[in-house]
Amino acid sequence: MKQSFLGFVAVFFISTAAIISSCTEATVKQETHETSAVVATLNLDSVKGIIAASNKIYGQSFATGDSATFVGSYTSDACISPNNMPKMCGPQSINGFFIEGYKWGIRALSLTSEEVTGSKDAIVEIGKYELFADKNVSLDKGKYIVIWKEENGKLKMYRDIWNSDLPPAPAAKK
Repeated sequence: MKQSFLGFVAVFFISTAAIISSCTEATVKQETHETSAVVATLNLDSVKGIIAASNKIYGQSFATGDSATFVGSYTSDACISPNNMPKMCGPQSINGFFIEGYKWGIRALSLTSEEVTGSKDAIVEIGKYELFADKNVSLDKGKYIVIWKEENGKLKMYRDIWNSDLPPAPAAKK
């Protein structure tokens, strides 16, 4: 169960990292303006840059225990689908997921976009993730798919699903 939760947490955090940042307010305002223009014209190169920046911020939210940044990376009607867990929707559920992941020792998340496609209505990102504990100890690695959409002028995660590349835990002997 712990391994499947970590897999869920990893993907969830990876997807959210891009939106939340330790950037200055001026940088955030600039990204918000760029996001609206990018989605309207669908400049995929710009979208890739916005997603990469968001993923970095999202992953860093664990280092400081910043659940607000983590949750803020998602749309108000977002759902996450963690590894071996039921789908969780809405800010309260996503916040609960972050809190549990932080309690389990997740302190960083690395997200690597491998493919970004879409239209002005939705952007799809496919990539890989890695979760870390203190001292950069790897907890889990896997892959994810995120559907991004614009909400209030910002590109945010709308649907987020991931799963671990680690083998399942052995079945308990009876």
